[in-house]
Amino acid sequence: MNKIVDINHYRKNNKKDSKKMLFLSIIIGLLVGLFLWKYFVENIANYDVKIPQSANIKFNDKVPIGMTTAQVAVEFENFDDKPVLLYIYTTWCGVCTKNFEVFNEISREFQSTDLKVMALAIDRNLEPQKLTNYLNNFGDFYFPPRYLLFKDGFIDFLLKKNIKYSGHIPFTVLINKSGEIIAKYTGVKNKSYLRNKIIKELYPN
Repeated sequence: MNKIVDINHYRKNNKKDSKKMLFLSIIIGLLVGLFLWKYFVENIANYDVKIPQSANIKFNDKVPIGMTTAQVAVEFENFDDKPVLLYIYTTWCGVCTKNFEVFNEISREFQSTDLKVMALAIDRNLEPQKLTNYLNNFGDFYFPPRYLLFKDGFIDFLLKKNIKYSGHIPFTVLINKSGEIIAKYTGVKNKSYLRNKIIKELYPN
């Protein structure tokens, strides 16, 4: 009888140990995967290229330009054969505020490259002075201030560019010179992630 009890006790303990080992294995696997992603995907060092010295042109004194969807489309046509970084945000979005430093620094660093940057505020009934005040809260900024006058046709325009936009902000899209999307995400990502995507596009060799 005692032997049967001992065997059952052993089996129960063995099952518990197996579950613990499985749980630990999953946790270790997740941690290793996260480390590999951070090290090999988000933090690859510059791809061994030298980015041209930025002109550090500031746009704090520029009056924001209100654009229709048609004008945005024309601007994109002018960007033909150049990679484009499109950034959609609003002045009331807390996550956009958190992400501003990353986008602004990317805009500054790549000013002297072929990268074309379009930051577009999409607040409803946005006034130019309100956008100016918002942007100046961050100090110097390095991209032309633009805002969308109204959203009619804007989603359709994005779809024509193969950009599926759900309406969430901030929204970042990196398009290569052939018009293909090479990065698209909502919210905030590590600066190195976007920076390395841009470097790989600008300097593929």
